[in-house]
Amino acid sequence: MDCVDLDALEQQARRVMPPASWVFCDTGSDDEITAKDNVTAWRRLKLRPRMLRDIVNIDTGVTLLGTRVNSPVMVAPTGRHNLFHAEGELATARGAAAAGVLYVMSTSGMNTVEAVAKAGGGAPQWFQLYMQPDREHTGALLDRCAAAGFKALVLTVDQPVPGWSPRGYRTPVIARDDVRSVNMVGQPVARTAYDPARKGIVMFPTTFRDLEWLVKRCPLPVVVKGVLRGDDAARCVDVGVKGIMVSNHGGRHLDTTVTTAEVIAEVAAAAGRNAEVYVDGGIRRGTDILKALALGARAVLVGRPPLWGLSVSGAAGVQTVMEHFREELVRAMQLTGTPALKDATPDLVAK
Repeated sequence: MDCVDLDALEQQARRVMPPASWVFCDTGSDDEITAKDNVTAWRRLKLRPRMLRDIVNIDTGVTLLGTRVNSPVMVAPTGRHNLFHAEGELATARGAAAAGVLYVMSTSGMNTVEAVAKAGGGAPQWFQLYMQPDREHTGALLDRCAAAGFKALVLTVDQPVPGWSPRGYRTPVIARDDVRSVNMVGQPVARTAYDPARKGIVMFPTTFRDLEWLVKRCPLPVVVKGVLRGDDAARCVDVGVKGIMVSNHGGRHLDTTVTTAEVIAEVAAAAGRNAEVYVDGGIRRGTDILKALALGARAVLVGRPPLWGLSVSGAAGVQTVMEHFREELVRAMQLTGTPALKDATPDLVAK
């Protein structure tokens, strides 16, 4: 597999995925404006490289909530990996571990948290949570994650109701009784957010009161995913969260939102030194990663590209994609006179 060109890998993945799986992976909501703008927003930002710096030794290592990893690029939480490969999240976990990167597993995974943790072989993993109304069962899941070895809990807050995808509706993933979200209450039949049965249903109505409960109840540090405003970030920090993920869900629910590239600096400033800040949405090149770090992110997350690699080559495909991102980041750091991540400061990006 040639991962030098991610565009080529994307097209290869499209050829090997079943049509419904491809649409589920690729689509955005409504007119898919945000899904496309996420990518172009990073490309519009211009770098201001520094010259005559010592860049013989490049260090991409970073500590994320106390865990040291060799790259500031995480595998973002995405659901139902069995739609892309027979081993699903187990293969993703192995690929991320082999690349030395952190994997964030989704609540919507098709494998148990214990099995995915074991597949990762002790490599750092976080767990993404959709808050369900049943707090007793939610608390039990939190304890399972901690016992399995997950290092942090990522609460997604930007999908209280599902968005809508006309493309996803036209080429649907058909729900089956034998395909279930095994970590959710009652192990329900796995349905995508674009299933007509979910249209208009308030599924995860999380509030700041719920967040306060979660921070107190969870045995792991809590990260909030889906923040696009500085005031929301500041309030999350006041509640006690340890990390903020700037995200618009890949443009998959509310269309025409601001892009993450536009607001990362605002959210990072609001969080200050009280919480780590991460960003996803449209990251496709090492230069995108460097821009994000310069604007205040401690790390970035990528969602669709690892799925492309997973569908083409399983765990090895995920590994290759994540190593490719690190290789591109190293080159961008060398060419901008940035020997370490701490040197990625705001002046690298043109105003």
